[in-house]
Amino acid sequence: MFGKECKKAAFSIPFLLLVLVTFLMYWSQIGPDYLSQSKKLTEPQPGENYGTTESNDPELVMPAALDSLYAEFTANSYTTYPIGFYHTVKLSGKDTEKMAGLLSELTGKTPEELLARLDTDAYEPNSVLAVIGEDGEIIPTAPQKNAQNSVSPVPEPAYDRFEELMAQVDSLLGGGSDYAPNSLSGFGRRAKTYEEALADYRAAKGIDHFSGAHARLFSDYMTLFSALLPAFLMVSECLRDRRAKMRDLIWARRVSSLRIAAVRYFSTVLLSMLPILLLAAVDTVRSVFLYTGQTVDLFAYFKYTGGWILPTVMISAATGMFLTEATDTPIGLAVMLLWWFLDLNGNIFQMGGGYAGFSLCPRHNSILGAQVFADHFWALAANRILLAALSLILLGASALILEAKRKGRWFSYDSFKARFNSRKAGSEA
Repeated sequence: MFGKECKKAAFSIPFLLLVLVTFLMYWSQIGPDYLSQSKKLTEPQPGENYGTTESNDPELVMPAALDSLYAEFTANSYTTYPIGFYHTVKLSGKDTEKMAGLLSELTGKTPEELLARLDTDAYEPNSVLAVIGEDGEIIPTAPQKNAQNSVSPVPEPAYDRFEELMAQVDSLLGGGSDYAPNSLSGFGRRAKTYEEALADYRAAKGIDHFSGAHARLFSDYMTLFSALLPAFLMVSECLRDRRAKMRDLIWARRVSSLRIAAVRYFSTVLLSMLPILLLAAVDTVRSVFLYTGQTVDLFAYFKYTGGWILPTVMISAATGMFLTEATDTPIGLAVMLLWWFLDLNGNIFQMGGGYAGFSLCPRHNSILGAQVFADHFWALAANRILLAALSLILLGASALILEAKRKGRWFSYDSFKARFNSRKAGSEA
């Protein structure tokens, strides 16, 4: 039964589209370059440029954060990401006065002086506020101040108090701003030292065995569209029997509802994983050739594929099945799309790792950060186990709904339509 279900789905147009989109997304989003000589992890040498890193150094954070806040204050236009979405905040009169009070303590200027500077230029025209780093991250820069209209931190402010004031700023803006205490390190970017670059390399060598670093980036991207494609395939398979009027024939078989649901579910999961596993195998070979002479983890891609990507595929397919069985509509696609969109935007501050919360697509958009991954491994494991467990719960719930349908005890779109047509026919008679 499982083989027949796999064969039926494998020759369907939705599966062919899934394979095509998977390969297209791999090529366009990751591309072959991520396993090229230019991306190869090599031991840093003294005197090289090692890129930048975030810092919690108060001497770096406070001036940069204050400059940014003051510029947004004078323009009364603040950028926030309250639930991951880009949002521009404009404060009302009373809230602007509150912001001036907070800036007053930070700068030593009176609130009246600060309010008089509204709608003025805090920076010189055409100042660059951010640049794109080597790994695609957005790096804030220090724009050129307007000499006639600038502010500086009060002499030697206590950093604890600075964080408290910035927390109040974030709250006044509705949350999700760069001024939240856990985001302030983004203002303290500095040049990475040789010792830090060497530590990154040694972590990539000792923890990742090189291939793991690339496999983690592979999983970061592949998980993004693996959150949608399995739901698409599952919904299509569930509705195909309905369109072909084959459901009654399938339900009449002397097979348990759990078995019917499980066969369809696991065949969809398997088919969704096949193109990913193929790409993982190809990139394993490529990583071996890239790091010839080094110790490479031959199973890294498969471990990441099973532990990182598979739970996302499982929850996508399970959500699609559950909502399709419950409603007889493709609403599961809309739900997964909404969840994916919220998750994608919500993880914008975790691109370098962290994996906190109920994340559908954990992010680690860099081949560096092996130590970050190791430090947060159990947070990621808990997230993945939770999604896998929820997937199995939804599978069981789908089987219960299917059993109720087979006994005529489930109210859905199809049952409503059947009852409506029956009553309509009776009234016409």
